[in-house]
Amino acid sequence: QKHNRQTDRLNERREEEDMEAVGESQSSSLVGLSENSGLVHRSNASSSATIADTWHENQSSTAVTTVGDDDAAARVRRRRQSFIDDVELDPITLPESTHTLLFTEPLKSIPCVISICIAGLTLLCLQLALFNNGLTFGNKNVVIPANVDGAVKAAQYTAIFIALLMEEEIPTGLYLLQRIPRPYFIEKFPELCYGDFVNSNLLRIFMGYLFLANVLLILMTARDVLQIFFDFVALQFIQQLGGTAFKLARMSMLSTSMKEATTRRYFRTEFRRPTLGWKAKSFFFVAVYLFNLCGLLGGMIYVSVRQSRGDFQCKSITVKFREDIWREATVVSNQDQEDKRVLVYSFFNGVYAQDGSIHDGRPVYIERRKFDGTEFDTTLPSFNPFNATVIIPARIQYCERYRAWVFMHENILKSKRDDPDCPWLLRSETTNVYDIEEVKGPWQAWQGVIETTDVLIACNECSVEADCNLNGECNEGGSCDCNENVEGSTFLGPRCEVALKDNCRTIIGERFNESYSIIDLDWAGSGQLWEAYNRPMYRYNLGSGSPLLDGTDMFFLIFSGSRWFGIYYGSEVGEVMFTEEYREPTAYAAKNFHAFWDKVYNTQEVTKVVSDPVGATGYTPVGVDFFLIGERGEQFGPFGARIPFQLYNQTGRGYFRCSDEASVDLSTANNTTAPGAGGRELGRRGG
Repeated sequence: QKHNRQTDRLNERREEEDMEAVGESQSSSLVGLSENSGLVHRSNASSSATIADTWHENQSSTAVTTVGDDDAAARVRRRRQSFIDDVELDPITLPESTHTLLFTEPLKSIPCVISICIAGLTLLCLQLALFNNGLTFGNKNVVIPANVDGAVKAAQYTAIFIALLMEEEIPTGLYLLQRIPRPYFIEKFPELCYGDFVNSNLLRIFMGYLFLANVLLILMTARDVLQIFFDFVALQFIQQLGGTAFKLARMSMLSTSMKEATTRRYFRTEFRRPTLGWKAKSFFFVAVYLFNLCGLLGGMIYVSVRQSRGDFQCKSITVKFREDIWREATVVSNQDQEDKRVLVYSFFNGVYAQDGSIHDGRPVYIERRKFDGTEFDTTLPSFNPFNATVIIPARIQYCERYRAWVFMHENILKSKRDDPDCPWLLRSETTNVYDIEEVKGPWQAWQGVIETTDVLIACNECSVEADCNLNGECNEGGSCDCNENVEGSTFLGPRCEVALKDNCRTIIGERFNESYSIIDLDWAGSGQLWEAYNRPMYRYNLGSGSPLLDGTDMFFLIFSGSRWFGIYYGSEVGEVMFTEEYREPTAYAAKNFHAFWDKVYNTQEVTKVVSDPVGATGYTPVGVDFFLIGERGEQFGPFGARIPFQLYNQTGRGYFRCSDEASVDLSTANNTTAPGAGGRELGRRGG
């Protein structure tokens, strides 16, 4: 008897330990989706209670006998395995969603029609959100910001993991297809069509990937942290319309037939987990999650890398500075020599392009040639009679110290104590934007003191012909190919905004009826114009009537960003400038002309005439008032004493008119060897 009592106590203690182990195993093995998905699992508490009751029933029905320790342990192991097998069956029921009614109700029934409408509404909202979030066609880089700060970037990558946890349709659809194979479905619901069941779950999966596509676009186009999470909440609401409608139907809020449809036995029928091959199927779910994670991460990494390179910012811009003037600008040469000049900021108008460098997290824009918008030449001609120098271009960049975009030149300083890293001449208002086109408000200009000014910045890239002002075609590289000789006009400029009419290739002065014609740069006569600041350059036709010029003098009308200047060269230069011997230095000077560095205004012996400021449509000197530059000095304006050149000295009359001739033979009119180009001698030598 003593032995039997000891055996009973030992068995009871082992059975209690086994019950605790079974409870822990059951608690860790039950896995289910969230309540929002509609996929219902038996709860841990109810399952544990059922197991405990079954165990006690078996315990009470088992006769207490005196057996050895081995028999008692074997009996407990068998019972434990039975309980664990029951737990692993993990019964589920169909999701409580109107998407389920798509296969549980007849196609033409009211519940099925309402469910189709709800599914269509969900798809429509997801697709509208997709397009609203930036899915566009034929328009490049219009929604992705140039770059974002560190907080937004951290939120973007964190939100990827949040989105995968929020998204329920993909795992629900795949889980149902895995858990309920065709034979099992037909066994439970012989009256239903398994194909409709499959289509309903495929619809869920499709909605899930629409959700993830929206997530990716939201993250790509996000500019602040709260925007990301507000958009996520909106997407989650759209995705749960089916579950919300199902709950309303059960409360008889939609119709009686919907109430009946949502309370049928289909939603109470349990499907147990198959015991074979489930581990392999679990790996499939993990693979799907990894696939979605890699897709979202890959898309964001791709965008982040391109943002850091400045790919989502305009590569080439046209900048127009107002005609602000600093009359005593300090220019420092490479030999540390200082020179005082009149700095007209509009001399630096024109094309600026990214060179691939980054400053304070933003791309740097480098000034380009005024001739054709390409890089300035860095090699001087082998024969350099005009003492040409290599142009050092200006820069537009962002400076973190001032929290502003700035215009600067390394050789033009406000003082010797100027900031060597960012010696700004113009700067924007305080901003942290990454895209220079998004800079708002007035700028500050240094004119000896800080003054307020305006700066116009326009992107030179195009996507449709309208971006080329309908005067050219947008090529595959995103730049405009301007029309030539179309309906009597040729178009110039990055966006073909400058119209040169054929009858304005030669213009006539009103006072002496003298003529000026555009210059063909190519000595072979290809018709390429000598341009400066997107305007053609004109040369006086010798012997055409001006009593101020002799037979070998050269006189040019050159645009400088805001005004036309009349540049005079005496016979010493005029006789040789367009000869074959001077071809290389003349072509270099033409292509690298710069109004400031060529001292267009500063050299009194060369610059004789100046026009009024030209508006946006001042494509030629026609209709513009011109003035002889008289006395210069502090007493006079920045362009000296201006004497009207118009007939009767009238202002507002304009001096030039277009000729009826489409072109003239320059080699005959000028008595030179061939059409050619003006030189870098501009502003360097007198007549």
